[in-house]
Amino acid sequence: MTKFKVYDNFLLPSYANYLETLMLSRSIEWEHQDHMDHDDSYPQKVLGILDEGYSVAHNTMYQALAGMIGQIIDELMPDQHPVRIRGVKQRNISDNIQFYPPHTDMTDDGGYSLIYYPTDCTGDTYLFAEKDINDISFVENNDTSNYNWEPTDQVSPKKNRIIVFPSNNYHAGSPPSEIRYLINFNFLPLNNLT
Repeated sequence: MTKFKVYDNFLLPSYANYLETLMLSRSIEWEHQDHMDHDDSYPQKVLGILDEGYSVAHNTMYQALAGMIGQIIDELMPDQHPVRIRGVKQRNISDNIQFYPPHTDMTDDGGYSLIYYPTDCTGDTYLFAEKDINDISFVENNDTSNYNWEPTDQVSPKKNRIIVFPSNNYHAGSPPSEIRYLINFNFLPLNNLT
């Protein structure tokens, strides 16, 4: 059974405070998404930071995260490189659901996703046993919305906490009581560069 790897107090307190201040800053221009990546009903705001591993989409935030990226590579992902980084901002919704529709970040085997929580907030993150390696045949008619998802692990957001899990495992956030901020990192093996 796959579980989250959880690292509390990952960054030095002053660096964690700086990232929190930056994420909450009015100078960050969040882009509205009418729906989450793999769902048609729940809106969120996103901040593209690094796209496709090569294109820096938000220079200020990418520079602010440079030290953290180095620490992630040194301590957690020595044989990996970042291919996507984005900020996510979610608000409370009126629907009474346990979690948003589960999704994968990538279908590649060997990739990892990391979620960093820059603030204390509500809205747990769930992990599921199901994997998507270009195949969701376990879901009838490829309709994941009616599948009976059973979480295998659950982690609460906490300022300066980072969680790690395989990118091809289904996972989902849950609605916060107010606002939920996170920074999502996707890593692939270095041999993927060639």
